[in-house]
Amino acid sequence: MEPSDKLNEENVRAIVRDELIGTSRTLIGTIFWTILSVFTVLVGLQLFQLAFSTSSVLGLVGLLLAGVVVLGASLYLLYLLHWK
Repeated sequence: MEPSDKLNEENVRAIVRDELIGTSRTLIGTIFWTILSVFTVLVGLQLFQLAFSTSSVLGLVGLLLAGVVVLGASLYLLYLLHWK
């Protein structure tokens, strides 16, 4: 059976090199965004802690809403990165 695309060693090496570069960029990006979203989860939890130490009701509500938004966005990013 004849190969249909007549690949030589030079073409195969170029294809493999390009794919390795693309894969390493994807892996580095995934690691970066995972670390960033874990830190933002901690920031969201810190906002909850800060909200309960405030004396005003408006500050409590504002910090709780900010904590919910930050925590929700970072958990959604983790979901998109690893489970979807």
